[in-house]
Amino acid sequence: MKATEALPRPVLDQLARIGEGIRIARMRRRMTQEDLAARVGTTFHTIRRIEQGAPGTAIGFYLTTLWVLGLFEDVHVLADPARDREGLIREASERNRIARPKGSLSRDFLGPARSSSSSYPAA
Repeated sequence: MKATEALPRPVLDQLARIGEGIRIARMRRRMTQEDLAARVGTTFHTIRRIEQGAPGTAIGFYLTTLWVLGLFEDVHVLADPARDREGLIREASERNRIARPKGSLSRDFLGPARSSSSSYPAA
């Protein structure tokens, strides 16, 4: 089994959607796969695979193709730390925890144990 066959269905669906969007953008610009490949710096085979949403194609080629077609402006939202809700919640939760040493606390700060015959006056 190929590693790409184990990818989750939503990932494959998004790759197919991105590939279809790239194909439509290329056709709207009246470009051939060969024309786009020359501008991206790859072969028309790679462009064909991108348009098919092939998961084994390097992400750099996907991003360069989007850039060449002028569709790159929204790429910055991918993996944006400010949009990582779960990570932000976990980070805030960790920040709000009280730092405590592991293990038992030392009572050395109390000084030597006092006996009932201490030099302090009885209350």
